[in-house]
Amino acid sequence: MNRRQFLCGIGLLGLSGIGYAGLKFWPENGLSNPCLTKLPDEIKQHPLMQEIWRGIRPELVWDTHVHLVGTGDSDSGIWSSPNMDSYWHPILKVQKNFYMNGSCAVDGDIDNSTVQRMLAKLEDMPVGFKLMLFAFDWFHDENGQPIKDHSIFHVPNAYAAALARQNADRFEWVCSIHPYRADAIDALDLAHAQGARAVKWLPSGMGIDPANSKCDLFYRKLQSLNMPIISHTGAESAVQGGNQAHGNPLRMRRALDAGVRVVLAHCASDGFDEDLDHNNKRIKSFDLFARLMDTPDYQQLVFGEISALTLINHAWAIKPILQRADWHHRLLNGSDYPLPGILPLINTQSLAKDGLLNMEYVPFLQALKNHNALLFDFAVKRLLEVDGTKFANSVFETKSFFKIKQ
Repeated sequence: MNRRQFLCGIGLLGLSGIGYAGLKFWPENGLSNPCLTKLPDEIKQHPLMQEIWRGIRPELVWDTHVHLVGTGDSDSGIWSSPNMDSYWHPILKVQKNFYMNGSCAVDGDIDNSTVQRMLAKLEDMPVGFKLMLFAFDWFHDENGQPIKDHSIFHVPNAYAAALARQNADRFEWVCSIHPYRADAIDALDLAHAQGARAVKWLPSGMGIDPANSKCDLFYRKLQSLNMPIISHTGAESAVQGGNQAHGNPLRMRRALDAGVRVVLAHCASDGFDEDLDHNNKRIKSFDLFARLMDTPDYQQLVFGEISALTLINHAWAIKPILQRADWHHRLLNGSDYPLPGILPLINTQSLAKDGLLNMEYVPFLQALKNHNALLFDFAVKRLLEVDGTKFANSVFETKSFFKIKQ
């Protein structure tokens, strides 16, 4: 994508997350991800490289939020809406271009090349570091029937499971099952037997109301297996359509009250939702997230996930989250890959100007960004600091959280 195409795309995207990023912050070192490969020695041996791993046990570090990118050009079964390739749907088309570039996809071999790129990035990580690969279910209607025309993309459980099985030293997987499906319990049993560590939901993009009684049987099964839900909360700009109100953090109370562990992705750090406790007044979704985190009965059940927190439309929340050291033992790190590979979305100079990063770290991070988006995301979060407080090591050592019943 060249500069002219980018500017055209920004005009079409309006104030969506990616559009806003490009409009407000021109990329620090170019628009397009150059997808460089091996780290040069000056990055490998940089003192900050040692600093980001200090005190961390790599064998416990699982990136809890990784999306599989593909087109189904292999036997993966991945599907994306034809609208993402249509000029009649310019927002979706430009977004798809960004996702492909962010994941360094190779035309004609997209499914395979994006996986190989992830594995290549992992060569720069210590042994034991793993990625948790997300499946992604179809949008379903109220009767539990899949509606392809309302879906943006689909990643089969079988594909994510196969990749984790074939690369067990580097990948884990997270299933995605719509709770209204007639076969939801059977599908969950199968995913559990195949080693799924959690269930991924995007309520608006999948047509899930977490507060609906149709979820109750699913919740009971999850609780019996001790399998958590990783659910998007707050505004959703990457996947168009659906009912945005379904991302309200308070709508997850039904799962929590059933004893299900719930991971609230992005800490609901973007957008506004109705305060269901106070006459449906619209307030920041983050404030509702904070209410759940501070509810005594949920201390062992509700968790925050800091993926996307460094993106420009989420970064305002870094300071209040860092300052809540009492939350840190209930925070989990994820990258939301391939978003860190979309260069306009994270601006380290801006983070430094806001007092969240040491400005001296920026050249190292900018160089790292062009070579390894996964390591870049990890490094930025390890170096964030407010008034002497950084994210605790436990935020990154997430493996123990995903122990499930056998």
